[in-house]
Amino acid sequence: MKPSVHGLWRTALLLVIFLAAGCASHGPAAPPLAVVPPPGRNDLFGRHMPVLVVHEPERSWNRVGRVVAGPDGVGVDPDRPAVYVRREEFATARGRYTNLVYRFHFEKVPFSLVPFHLTAGRNVGLLVIITLNAHNTPILCTTVHTCGCYLAFIPLAAMPEEMLPPGWPKEEQRVLGERLPARLAVPENGRIALHLRPGTHRVMDAAGAGARLPWAAQAAEILPLAVLRSLDTGEGKTSFFVRKGLRRGHVRGSRKPLEMLLMGWWALDPFVGEDKALGPEEETGTVFYTSLKFWARRRSNLADFAQFLRYWGWRL
Repeated sequence: MKPSVHGLWRTALLLVIFLAAGCASHGPAAPPLAVVPPPGRNDLFGRHMPVLVVHEPERSWNRVGRVVAGPDGVGVDPDRPAVYVRREEFATARGRYTNLVYRFHFEKVPFSLVPFHLTAGRNVGLLVIITLNAHNTPILCTTVHTCGCYLAFIPLAAMPEEMLPPGWPKEEQRVLGERLPARLAVPENGRIALHLRPGTHRVMDAAGAGARLPWAAQAAEILPLAVLRSLDTGEGKTSFFVRKGLRRGHVRGSRKPLEMLLMGWWALDPFVGEDKALGPEEETGTVFYTSLKFWARRRSNLADFAQFLRYWGWRL
């Protein structure tokens, strides 16, 4: 039986797609680049800021950037690295804790079929939260994208065993396809190093890093997170976040068409995957949920950190 003309065309089209994906390589990748705090920054934010190890930094969308505004809207400048920070306190029945919130942004997750980038879109970001105990000792590193997806916990050596969720693994944990350490020791005067997967900015590995880093380093300016609500356009001020309407609290320009198409209908959220502000719902206009179960949105809300930890089984 002879193949149909339409069948031959479909086969040819598939071959073109796969060949194009195979030819998309751009030669040897540049060495990784470490994003670090500015020299001499010795406050809590400077001392505990994680090192982000950027792989394939020659691609602009892999580099940490600064949020900028202009007549055409807001975006991320990958040639001006910055991190936006805020300090928060919370309490549980066991004690009082401090969160150091670090918010990093990137130009985009590029559209790609092979590998498939579900989170393709602009103005994407990554939150890293370092939890300190009453002695200002780091005990937990929480990472999550600014859309609320790809949540990962990395308990540090100073966390008591009884605070871990029941059944926590001993050596390694798997987080949606990535393998991360189940527990992490950080050298004295060192910091956490988080390796980012190129393209998607997923945390693909974590390690303790000493004072001397094996990668080329680039300092990121440390700015108050509040400046994202008052960006200078050259003609006035604007916010990185939508202020009114159904998308209130979401990042401007953060459209995620693939996530909306494939997940929005069953997650009951037409804005699923869109990056958003972190804070009380009455202030931001949105819930920073970290579970796709629609009935667990407020219990998994990152803005209520004590409740968020209880929901995910932590016993701080």
